[in-house]
Amino acid sequence: MFKVHQTLTLAIPEDGAPQTVTAQANDAIVISLPEDKSFIEGLEILFKVPAEVAQWMDSVSWAFYNGVKPEPTENRTDYRGKRTTVGTFGDLLSLSIKVPLSKDNGIKQDAYSVYIDDIPDFKNGKVFVRLQLASRSAPSSLEQSSFEITAKPIYIKKGRLSINLVPPDGEQLKDTDIYIDGQECKIDPDGILISPGVHDISVVSGSYRNEVRTVTVTQAKVVSLEIKMRDITPSVRLALPVGTQAYCDGNRVEDTKKPLKLEQGRHSFRFVLGGYEISKQVDMVNGHNYTVALNIDASVSEEE
Repeated sequence: MFKVHQTLTLAIPEDGAPQTVTAQANDAIVISLPEDKSFIEGLEILFKVPAEVAQWMDSVSWAFYNGVKPEPTENRTDYRGKRTTVGTFGDLLSLSIKVPLSKDNGIKQDAYSVYIDDIPDFKNGKVFVRLQLASRSAPSSLEQSSFEITAKPIYIKKGRLSINLVPPDGEQLKDTDIYIDGQECKIDPDGILISPGVHDISVVSGSYRNEVRTVTVTQAKVVSLEIKMRDITPSVRLALPVGTQAYCDGNRVEDTKKPLKLEQGRHSFRFVLGGYEISKQVDMVNGHNYTVALNIDASVSEEE
């Protein structure tokens, strides 16, 4: 069990913008994480240390706690919990602490910051940090020294790509294969984590036309790609003079302005205009569109 002078809250917004709070020795700081933590692999906490604290080396300590009870609020000062990691500021005027939120993280360790090995308990979306006067020989005036504390997320080096395939005419989507940069991928409704940069997307299907797209993925952002699938069934458009009667495979075409959807293979067309009749055969292949145009021409010759 322990007691703090006051509890300060620092809430990181959804856009991850750094947030700052001013605290004193013997205060507690509760850092609230954004609701969407899917891109966050850790926290970076920067302490700006007062000069008088740095002069009294190791006079103030910092510590992380797990399982803090009761729920921390700004009006509460008495808590119980398990201290997991503790350290002092030494004679530094600033200290950066990197706090991982998962064992499988890509946070780089360096000589300019402290890396916490123990992952804090953040099931309630909060990280509890405590400042404490650590030296009995230090003057009591240090308790009034002000620390400037800034927290910001450490993001994974990936973005999320969400692909929505829309079948034609509201039908059920048939089997399709999705390739990202030439590699087949299975994409669930939540999307797929992918490295930032430009990626080539290919959708291959025996029921639809193949589709190719290029997308740019940004770190810690969601990119949504909607692809409208097109029917592979070949179609033919008729371009006919007014008054022409059209027949396809022996059947009268009632609406000659609407494209005809036909099966792959050879089809026969017959056109009747006045006393003239013209026939034409067309070999149609899946995934292709055709136009059959009937032209009326006039030739002019000069006679002496």
